[in-house]
Amino acid sequence: MISPRLARSLVALLVLSSASVVAAAPPRLPIVSARDRALGTTVTVRGTVTVPTNAFDSGFAVQQGNAGIYILDSGDAVRTVGEVVEITGELVDSFSQLAIAPSSIRALGRERHIEPRTKRTGAVGEATEGRLLALEGQMVGDLIDDGVFGFKLFIDDGSGPIQIFLFPGTGISPAGLEEGVTVSVTCFSTQFEIFDECAPRSPADLEIY
Repeated sequence: MISPRLARSLVALLVLSSASVVAAAPPRLPIVSARDRALGTTVTVRGTVTVPTNAFDSGFAVQQGNAGIYILDSGDAVRTVGEVVEITGELVDSFSQLAIAPSSIRALGRERHIEPRTKRTGAVGEATEGRLLALEGQMVGDLIDDGVFGFKLFIDDGSGPIQIFLFPGTGISPAGLEEGVTVSVTCFSTQFEIFDECAPRSPADLEIY
């Protein structure tokens, strides 16, 4: 016969075990695999920061190999380029961009910065979303003032135009951006609603010739 004290101990152990199961983070996935999971899935990923906190908003982006993803909030610290972090959170659709709404973020030190991958302007889209790219093309059309949201323009290297979005937090000046100039840009491949776009992170990411 089980004593009352032993019974209480067993119940407490079961409660603690259940709580541990609930609180445990899911096994860590490569970012490329996490991107294939269904919306609403809780995932854990690890990557190197490519877009710092406050460049676009309060979030940041990470990349691992050839796959990256945007994190909607930076938690209790400002995330900087080159920082390695592990994130657990829910996969969500943020204005048609796949992102993670984080429940925990853990800093793991620093690594070399992720180098951008050179792409044709017409190749930027769903397949490149979340990655750091290097593009160059001629500006087509006029600079568009999007009010408090920033500025946008289109560049084309002959393979098709892509929208470049300049967020206010990047500190990038629109001076000199006019139809016909050649623009070289390092940028984060993203999507806003139905529009594919690429967003530079700082003034150093954009050159005009």
